Amino acid sequence: MLAKTTLLVASLLAVTGCKLELPSIGGSNISGPLSVETVEFQQAGGPQCPDAPATTPDNVRCASLHLTYPKVLAAGNSQAAAAINQFIQAQLLEYSDNEGQPPTTPEAFAALFVADYNSVPDATGLWEMERKVEVKFASDHLATLSFSESGYTGGAHPFSGQRYFVLDLDSGKQLTLADLLASGYETPLNTVGEAAFRAERGLSASASLEEAGFWFANNLFKVNTNFGVLGKGLTFNFNPYEVAPYAMGATEFTVPYGEIAALIPDTSPLAAVAR
Repeated sequence: MLAKTTLLVASLLAVTGCKLELPSIGGSNISGPLSVETVEFQQAGGPQCPDAPATTPDNVRCASLHLTYPKVLAAGNSQAAAAINQFIQAQLLEYSDNEGQPPTTPEAFAALFVADYNSVPDATGLWEMERKVEVKFASDHLATLSFSESGYTGGAHPFSGQRYFVLDLDSGKQLTLADLLASGYETPLNTVGEAAFRAERGLSASASLEEAGFWFANNLFKVNTNFGVLGKGLTFNFNPYEVAPYAMGATEFTVPYGEIAALIPDTSPLAAVAR
């Protein structure tokens, strides 16, 4: 990486205060303690960025980073708010230098990204990386964040991906399926999950997943851990390359709460949302 990288585009940091708009379920809003404001960061650098004189699509040589994420102002308590903000930053800044050390600020992330671009001798055109964190759902005790990433860093095609994270608003901790569902949930959840997956992909109940182009072990469907608690059910997402070739794209499907009601204990944080 080049130590003397010149940043050719000044960073843009815009903070817009906004009250979280909670989802509507059954025609009424669920109230909750979560309040956020949106932060946007954008920075680019390289030998020839778009704002430099005489830049054209043919001679542009630049790397650009764009981050959009929520800053939590309030959650169940101040400790939870701080923990959620720390969690968001850890996901947002996931990158590393040659020693494997992650950046600690958006500015440091941008500097690493630009330096990586400059370290590739034959790098041409525009490298881009965009990461966006959004609050997709919030209730009294939990919230679902969506983390999406897209961009291009050379190669045959761009990259993209998306992950959900379910967080406890009282502790700030990430919640897993095991935290929300009853013991032994795996088999019945996989059964209803497979039906929803097949419906989304237009596959009959008897169609071979392998012959349809999917890579499930032993040709047996299994939900992954990339799930979100949303208004109508648990939504799962399989990213490109995860269970199918890039050309087949991502697969997202929802398991309605009514189909897994027996798996949701009354003591689960999910109960108040699903009932």
